[in-house]
Amino acid sequence: MMKKAVLFLFAALLGAGVAMGGMLSEEPGELTVSGQFFFPDSADCDLFKAGYGALVSYREWFSFPWGAGISLGVSQWQVDNDSDAFKYDKLSDYDGDATLIPVGASLYFNMIDWDNWNLILETGLQYVFVDSGVTVYNNEETAQETQDVDIDGAILWNIGAEYEYMVTENLYVLGGLGYQMDVMSGDTEYAGRSVRDAEFEGGYVRLGAKFLF
Repeated sequence: MMKKAVLFLFAALLGAGVAMGGMLSEEPGELTVSGQFFFPDSADCDLFKAGYGALVSYREWFSFPWGAGISLGVSQWQVDNDSDAFKYDKLSDYDGDATLIPVGASLYFNMIDWDNWNLILETGLQYVFVDSGVTVYNNEETAQETQDVDIDGAILWNIGAEYEYMVTENLYVLGGLGYQMDVMSGDTEYAGRSVRDAEFEGGYVRLGAKFLF
């Protein structure tokens, strides 16, 4: 069900981008499709060890060099089996993964607009829907079993930079890097008990392509 919802949302964003092309400015609309890899920051919460996924975004330059856009992504974050994220000695053997679906809006600044390449700065907010497949072994006397960990949605703020190189008049390849921070962490529970919030803070790298239309 989750996969069908993601596919539907990606299709809806693509259709909306095509339909909205040129609404905010006379410049062409820009649709970006990219893969992402995440490096979770384990300073405060070491629940996850890595994440990977995809992102689709639509952007227009409303007052060049300033632009705005919307985005939709999906990623899977792998649990660190050696984690002690909840700092409770009765919990061990962390396992599983979490599927994240971020929906966001961003502001862009074209720092360098050269003949065949661009350097663009980005910042924005995302609301993240979380489908948790995380489990933990509860060693309390009344439990002695593996239990599911529920994680609620979160709000993230990201800042990054992207390099774009023109291949044809309407096609660019791109690479980017950035960092995302928790504005609101995901409330987390096991067996109906609240524990430390799950966090999705960390760095990311991005590779993909941009299409003008």
